[in-house]
Amino acid sequence: MPSRYTLAAVLRTTRAARGLSQEQLGSTLEARHLHNIEHAKSNATLEMLQGISERLDIDVVALLAAASSYDRKESLEEFMAYLWGELEKLRDMHVLENIPTQFSNGELIAAKAGKPPIAAEKIRAVLTCKAEGLTQKATSVKLGIPASTVHKIWHMPAGDR
Repeated sequence: MPSRYTLAAVLRTTRAARGLSQEQLGSTLEARHLHNIEHAKSNATLEMLQGISERLDIDVVALLAAASSYDRKESLEEFMAYLWGELEKLRDMHVLENIPTQFSNGELIAAKAGKPPIAAEKIRAVLTCKAEGLTQKATSVKLGIPASTVHKIWHMPAGDR
């Protein structure tokens, strides 16, 4: 995420390149907010950035990428290669294909409170150690899992595994 200073510079420079005054661009949000964002006195919300980017006719992601590449002291090409690697991480974790499961009829599904369930592969690893006769402590050390998590899995009813 770029610093608010670099983002301010990118927004100010882009607005000037479009030949717009703060007042003209300010039609998308209160002028005071735009002034504070362009002077790095406050952070912009995603909604504010979306409104500014629409008025500037530049995708919000492009504005953020320009600011991020400057912060990282990379050319835009170098930053895009880095960003592609980050997107590959999301793809490898199946995040991109699972995004639709977070919506129902176009609305974000409310997240359930509490901790996420323990990953199946973690449960299998603990149970394998248990079957091999390792202690809970040894299992914790071997797998690099907190002892409390090992204990929870160790004593988990078979139907919950």
